[in-house]
Amino acid sequence: MKEIDFDITLHVRDLFVFTMRHTYYSISGAFSLLISFGSLFICLWNLKHFETTTILALLFIALLFTVIQPLMLYGKCRVQIRKSDSINQSLHYTLAEEGITVRQAEQEAEVKWYDVRKVTQTKSGLYLYMSPVRAFIFPKEQCSGQYEAIYSTVMEQVEKYKDYTPEE
Repeated sequence: MKEIDFDITLHVRDLFVFTMRHTYYSISGAFSLLISFGSLFICLWNLKHFETTTILALLFIALLFTVIQPLMLYGKCRVQIRKSDSINQSLHYTLAEEGITVRQAEQEAEVKWYDVRKVTQTKSGLYLYMSPVRAFIFPKEQCSGQYEAIYSTVMEQVEKYKDYTPEE
C-alpha cells in the first residue's frame, strides 16, 4: 500500500457540520426534532384555544432543537476553534499499512486500523470514529485532491481489520 500524506486545518464550519451530524443523526437527535415539530404542530393546530403563555411555551419548545440548539452548537464550535491550540494548528496525516499517523508540531500519535470503529462519508467529508465521540475529520476540500484515494484506502483497511482482535 502506498502511503498517503495530507494536511487538515479544522475551521469552524468543519467542526460545526460534524457536530450537527453527530447531534442529529442519533436517536436522541431524532427524538428532539420530533418534540420540536410536535410542539409546533400542536401550537398551530390549537392556536385559537390556547392562552398566550401556552403558545409561547410551545413555540419555545419548537425553536429549542431547530434553532436554539444549532446556534449554541455553532457558538461552542467557534469558542473551541478559537481557544484550542491543538485544533487551530494544522494536522498532518499519514495513512499507511500499519495505521494512521497524526502529527502536529512536536507531537505524534498513531492509530491502528483496528481501532477505527466506524467510518462515515458525507457530502462534505469523511469521519473516522475511534470512539462514539472522538473522530478524525477529513473535510473533502482540504484533502489536496486525494479524497477518493483517502476514502478507498480507509475503507480497504477498515474492512481488512473489521474482525481483527489485537493480542494483549
